Amino acid sequence: AEHDYMVSAKPVESSDVRAMDGLTQADNWGPQKIEVDKLWANNVRGAGIVVAVVDSGMDTTHPQLQNQIAFNAGEFGSDGHGGQKQNNHIDDDGNGYVDDYAGYDFSDINPKPLAGDNQHHGTHVSGIVAAEHSDTTAKSAPYVEGVAPAAKILPLAFLDKNGSGSMAHAVVAIQYAVARGARVINASWGGSQCSQTLKEEIGSLEAKKIVFVAAAGNDSSNVDFSMEYPASLNLGAMITVGATGDHDYMANYSNYGSRTVHIFAPGTNIVSTLPGGQMGYLSGTSMAAPFVSGASALLLGAVPDATPAQVRQALYNSAFHSMNYLNASQGRMDLASALNDLHAIVGH
Repeated sequence: AEHDYMVSAKPVESSDVRAMDGLTQADNWGPQKIEVDKLWANNVRGAGIVVAVVDSGMDTTHPQLQNQIAFNAGEFGSDGHGGQKQNNHIDDDGNGYVDDYAGYDFSDINPKPLAGDNQHHGTHVSGIVAAEHSDTTAKSAPYVEGVAPAAKILPLAFLDKNGSGSMAHAVVAIQYAVARGARVINASWGGSQCSQTLKEEIGSLEAKKIVFVAAAGNDSSNVDFSMEYPASLNLGAMITVGATGDHDYMANYSNYGSRTVHIFAPGTNIVSTLPGGQMGYLSGTSMAAPFVSGASALLLGAVPDATPAQVRQALYNSAFHSMNYLNASQGRMDLASALNDLHAIVGH
């Protein structure tokens, strides 16, 4: 059997979680910086797109996330024997997973129904992608503004309470996401070695028109040379994301690379959802990646036949460019012209 490798979540410090009572989004700078409201104002909100957040799970009862879940219709309703399909301990839809109504947990040897967030990381990432709101302008507000508020999240856990998980379990989660129709997969985790199985699985996504978004990692390293996986794989379906922070500079912790890191997005002091109906700040390329996953959902919702390469190129073209951004596009994501750019690339 192939050797399995461990990976870990990519926030800078888990101690950076500050779930503040009465937190407001006075410094809700991420959505404002990327000008996502230019798309919201045109009713481009990610409708019809499923984003799989392959992470530590998600608080499925969070007020801003409970309506955002990609539920499995095959595990819903009465089972005809007095039970409810979502919790009757039966694989009602025959897909090999029992009671996979609201995501699934692949963190153990035996996969099981998702019981929430094994940690807090996945809930924070999920909120950046798609926390529910009806805003048309990015603004300060006492709630989280998800990038793609009409998209649905498929919460898939493979990271445990310590934020670590195995590549073998990640692969099974990715395969499940594909089977459930995800068009975007967010991977805010990484490790220093890569299994051939993970490489092949991500390599298979381009032909299925699935965008795979990876966090670049937080080692202040050039991952063109100092490999981080899956970030360094540079496969056709991939968009690898580094982080910006204060004053729009590349964050001091962010990995970079003119070949394998494609674009930067906000990553420092990002406020998002936390378990228990909370909000709080986290920093890291883990937070930057879901901005790009949300953006990919917006673009695919508007142009469903776009390929990962076309989505990536549209983000390159619309980015705010600076020689100081050490990535393939020399860019930090800006969505003001992204949809027009995608239409021009796709040709309709």
